[in-house]
Amino acid sequence: MLLINGSNREKNNYQILKEIKTEKDQLLSLSHKNIKYCLGCDKCRKILDEYCIQKDDMQEFYQGLKENDKIVLASPLYMSHITGLLKNMIDRCNPFYHHDYFNGKTIYLILTGQATQEENEKEIEAVVRYFEGISEWLNFNFKFLDYFTTGDPSKIDDVTRDKEYKDKINKIISTIHD
Repeated sequence: MLLINGSNREKNNYQILKEIKTEKDQLLSLSHKNIKYCLGCDKCRKILDEYCIQKDDMQEFYQGLKENDKIVLASPLYMSHITGLLKNMIDRCNPFYHHDYFNGKTIYLILTGQATQEENEKEIEAVVRYFEGISEWLNFNFKFLDYFTTGDPSKIDDVTRDKEYKDKINKIISTIHD
């Protein structure tokens, strides 16, 4: 399984992914990677072995995405959506669309935020709809796992304070390792 931290930092999302990671899973964090923006040139249609004409850290993600049938993405809500880092990585998955590499894979999503789940209900629904839409385009199965928050913006760097944190982690583990 491939676990991808879509946060700009290695705090909440990274902590959650570390807790659900097994020995054989691969955990990658976007925060320290140099991933350029998609050029929209469509050269990936013809140059599959190289995925993209841009040579950057995305090559590591391509390999992990290709080799794993289960991919867990974790992102905080920034401006009512996933982070720009994660969106940029998704944009660079254009070669997978052209060559059906996501067929049959399952993409799981975990979100974190400063507000409570009830307060972020519309934002969570919009992100889930976004992933449902691209799942049809890229032909993967999509499952929203959970939303984590402390409900206290002053303590947002520690979602483990959430009184239901351990229960949520255990539920995620049982879902993704079925």
